[in-house]
Amino acid sequence: TGWRTMAEYFQLLDMKGLPVNVVQTVGHTQVRLLVLGDVDRRPVGDELERMQAHVREAMEAGAIGLSTSLIYPPAVYAGTDEIAALAKVAGEFGGRYYTHMRNEGDRLLEAIDEACEIGRSAGTPVHIFHLKAAGRQNWGKMDQAIARIKAARAAGQQVTADIYPYVNNGLGIAALIHPRHFSEGEAKLRSRLKEPELRAQIRREMETEPGWENWFRHVGLDWNKVIVGTVADERYAKLSGQSLASMAKAVGEDPWETFFNLVAAGAFALPESMTEANVIRAMQQEFISFCTDVGPAGGSRIASHPRAFGAFPRVLARYVRDQGVISLERAVAQTSAVAANEVFAYDRGRIAVGLAADVIVFDFQQLTDRATFAEPQRVAEGMKHVIVNGELVWDNAQLTNRRPGKVLRGPGWKVGGSLREPNPGHGVPGLLSLDQFFAEFMEKHRVPGCAVAVTNRGRLVYARGFGLADIAARQPVTPTNLFRIASISKPITAVAILQLVEQGKLKLNDRVFDILKYEPHLLDDAKFDERQRDITIRHLLQHRGGWDREKSFDAMFQPVRFAQVLDMPPPAAPREVIRCMLGLPLDFSPGERFAYSNYGYCLLGRVIELRSEQTYEDYVKQHVLAPAGIRTMRLGKTHLAGRQEGEVRYYDPSTGPSVFAADLGQTVSQPYGAWHLEAMDAHGGWLASAVDLARFACAFDEPTNSPVLKPESIVDMFSRPRPTAAPDQAGNGKPSDGKPDDGKPDDAFYALGWNVRPVGSEGLANMWHTGSLP
Repeated sequence: TGWRTMAEYFQLLDMKGLPVNVVQTVGHTQVRLLVLGDVDRRPVGDELERMQAHVREAMEAGAIGLSTSLIYPPAVYAGTDEIAALAKVAGEFGGRYYTHMRNEGDRLLEAIDEACEIGRSAGTPVHIFHLKAAGRQNWGKMDQAIARIKAARAAGQQVTADIYPYVNNGLGIAALIHPRHFSEGEAKLRSRLKEPELRAQIRREMETEPGWENWFRHVGLDWNKVIVGTVADERYAKLSGQSLASMAKAVGEDPWETFFNLVAAGAFALPESMTEANVIRAMQQEFISFCTDVGPAGGSRIASHPRAFGAFPRVLARYVRDQGVISLERAVAQTSAVAANEVFAYDRGRIAVGLAADVIVFDFQQLTDRATFAEPQRVAEGMKHVIVNGELVWDNAQLTNRRPGKVLRGPGWKVGGSLREPNPGHGVPGLLSLDQFFAEFMEKHRVPGCAVAVTNRGRLVYARGFGLADIAARQPVTPTNLFRIASISKPITAVAILQLVEQGKLKLNDRVFDILKYEPHLLDDAKFDERQRDITIRHLLQHRGGWDREKSFDAMFQPVRFAQVLDMPPPAAPREVIRCMLGLPLDFSPGERFAYSNYGYCLLGRVIELRSEQTYEDYVKQHVLAPAGIRTMRLGKTHLAGRQEGEVRYYDPSTGPSVFAADLGQTVSQPYGAWHLEAMDAHGGWLASAVDLARFACAFDEPTNSPVLKPESIVDMFSRPRPTAAPDQAGNGKPSDGKPDDGKPDDAFYALGWNVRPVGSEGLANMWHTGSLP
């Protein structure tokens, strides 16, 4: 997925962009799984210290505290001392302890006592998730629960809670089974669910055994009061939103058979375990805020509870406007300021000058929740506008697709300090204003790190790193860190070609496939496109070889397709790519127009190898880079295991299918396996530092003193292409000199490996190249 730590996860969230803001706890369950696994045991040896280290990393990254979910395995197996030890680490950074308590029914009061004890022991405030008294036999405990929380608050302890405004709670249906059956992991339990003896034991426990969070007992042993939400099993999917009893009747099964089938399918259940009187009693307390108890709604099975889309409108419509349970002002405060305080978002939840502009605008009379058990994702009516960080994300019942949201980091982040300050480097006083510029650049574009180098008349005058080269290791970026430079590799390849021309080993008008002898791989009745014989070295350098990825595809991003065509393990290497492309028709005649082509530069790399009798990388290092004083540049590797010394780690929120045989088709982080970097050598495979690239550019500042090319070659390299053909009959593209249909030259053009823009009337120009890979 591209991340291993909370810091990296937060970075990817920031880079992706969000329509809402996010705060995040560090989950005790996840920490336990990382260190102990999905089993019933306590930590031994250094395991608790390792668990604490995970909490510490998360708090330093900006988590707001430790959270527990103590009715679910494997968290249910943790003792109070284990949780307190982890919560204490969160407390050291000013964090809170957030808990889905160990019991919400028969032992509700004892669970509140345990939560408060953990808070006192760890030195942290306590927040109780969705306070409830589950089960008719426990409904009378709500007043006692509130009294216990008030007593703790009166004694000086910070204790708060939230609720959602429904009498049905929501949980994975497997949670109706006694936790003891998960001691070897949920997968092991599911593999045994067909055993009649096990089924009989589970049923007996659910029907008769007290002393645990028995949700079947909480609904009065009545399957009519267990609503089933999202389920993957096709037999039941169309019945979503009905009770388990109704589902069983509809498919002609005994309800217990249906129950076990739903457990195997991983269904979500909504037991009717509460009473509305207690919901009202709780929401009238000043320490209560409101929640949905649902994560991001898209595609999540827990969004099959109507609370996902209806909780907040329901509070304001049903309980404020229609029933008058609390005042509108009080409800707004509890849904905004009170809740914001509990997650350390102190600059939100209030409307005041200087605070963040997170604002919702609703029509109080029209506001109505429409989500139901059958249609849980129906959007509420009456919500007019939602503004996040000053930008409109919901406008008259429509998403605007803006993503101004960000990760709101907790108090531990301040201890870590700002990562936007410049790292040690080199800069003359007149350029130090660039420090602030690039700090703001990083903030605006939400990048983890960057490196910058500036030269003047061949002299390095500014070199800085900002942020982190590796977030997990907290390694700062330096001006000499290596980055993938993607298509900035093309000018390097172009220089190598021009050197071979100077050496008399090549001419720009040489036909490429007179040099490269590859056997075309022709599919079925396909015929070789004879126009390919006319492609020249110059055509390749200027992207006029005849391939247009807008009309067909980018050959260098088809490593699986071409490997399959040739019946070989993917990914395809350059040789296989070339053979397959020789068997396909061109998109236009060579020289006819400009169309950017990575494949053309792949061919140039093979020409360099053939004419120089060296590998592409060796020739470039020896003859292009070393004369310019560049010693650290090298070709990169696709996978993280191939990361070079000094190379940064790449963060990208995108994922894609692996193109490598070992894990073909599996979802991987885009930068590390979704494409084949090794095959991109001559068009996009180089790693370089900012200082390296500055040195490379300086090699052409004074043509008469260039260490890599003769003056006349440099002139050719930046000259406007000469016309060789008119636009195609369909009017696509432009003549090879870059002239549009009106006959006037473009402001900018692509020369031999460079973009060029003439400036003024004195023969000056901007020369540049960009690259696009994470």
